[in-house]
Amino acid sequence: MSASLNSSTGTALSFGEEWRSRFPIQSDPGRFLMASIPAAAVTIGLFAIMNHLIHVDEVRLATPSERIWDKIVFDADPMEDRVRPDRLVFEPIEVKTPPPPPKVTMSPSGVGMPPIVNVGGVPTRTPIGSLGPIITTASPVGDRTPVPVRPPLPAYPSAMAKRNVEGDCVVRFNLTARGLPFDVTAECTPSGFESEARRSVSRAEFLPQIIDGQAQESRGLTYPLEFRLNEE
Repeated sequence: MSASLNSSTGTALSFGEEWRSRFPIQSDPGRFLMASIPAAAVTIGLFAIMNHLIHVDEVRLATPSERIWDKIVFDADPMEDRVRPDRLVFEPIEVKTPPPPPKVTMSPSGVGMPPIVNVGGVPTRTPIGSLGPIITTASPVGDRTPVPVRPPLPAYPSAMAKRNVEGDCVVRFNLTARGLPFDVTAECTPSGFESEARRSVSRAEFLPQIIDGQAQESRGLTYPLEFRLNEE
């Protein structure tokens, strides 16, 4: 391309020199006009050459061929019929319902209802004519020992029930003036019943001891408990 441009430029220059020698230009405007003609010819020639060089023919891509897939056929065998050798089949386990909770026999001793105290009555056969003003006086309330109003309700310990073990307990405690146990201790045979014995007595409620009409704190009380299994 550079060789063709150089040759074209040389041709244009030689043509201009020959034209100038034959037709000398006397004035500046005439000289400019004479120089513009060969320059325009050279420029047009360059554009024509460049247009020819950069011309690109249209490229047509080949039409892709369509690929038809074959039919996909699945196996008709059901999956349930296939048994994997690496899987174990376990038989169902029968779960038995636990037996009903055993009965707990409580035999409290040393705590009972107080005797009924007769504090007197109205005299009979009083002459009406000599009846004066009736004077009433407060009668003292009889003394009372502690009485359980909500007795202990122990539950049979599951560990002892599974081993079919029965037991006896002696629960020692003190009682506040409001009838609430405190400082509760238990001695059981076997010792597996001690925790439940303490818990049940601690949640019980008592009527406090009454001395001279006043509720008193009681100490050194005992409450025996027997744990027996239901044999039915």
